[in-house]
Amino acid sequence: MADGIRTRRSPVCTISLAADVTADQQLTETLQRVPARLVPDDHQADADIRLISQPEPASDGRVPRIIVTDAIDETVLRAAIQSGAAALIPHDVTVEAARAILSAVAAGSFPIPRHLAVALATRLEPPPAGVLSDRDRIILDHLARGDTIATIARRLECSQRHTRRHLRTRWRTLGVDGRAQGLVAAARQGLLNP
Repeated sequence: MADGIRTRRSPVCTISLAADVTADQQLTETLQRVPARLVPDDHQADADIRLISQPEPASDGRVPRIIVTDAIDETVLRAAIQSGAAALIPHDVTVEAARAILSAVAAGSFPIPRHLAVALATRLEPPPAGVLSDRDRIILDHLARGDTIATIARRLECSQRHTRRHLRTRWRTLGVDGRAQGLVAAARQGLLNP
């Protein structure tokens, strides 16, 4: 402190890198500019955060684990959450993104990339009132039971073409691409009869 003025330092995060993560020179250089103090893997008890390359069984939770990955999609996100990891970080992360991820983990949050957050929020969002008619519900219930389009069309006394067109419209309304995704979305949103 000079002349009563304090200089403010950025907090330094101590990160333990697993051996295979240490080999990623680009990631190491990025993390050093965050700023971060990188320590060998055997000093993980002294670290604020541990970077690993594969999900591991849940630990005692004292050192949050961040999984380094090539791509972050729903499957990878699910595996990370199930393993008890604190976050995911792409190996080609920018300094700003690394800082944001580390800050979120330090604050106790699980940061999710924006593209995944938007997709998950859209899929979990309940449908607006009146989106599904009684006919829609009947078709969804028959699909959930495993009935074919031909069987459903006969029961509704309409053509298979009309039934398929009707379903395509409903899949778009639910924000999905086909039968399997449509049934999962309908079940999540409570649209199927028990």
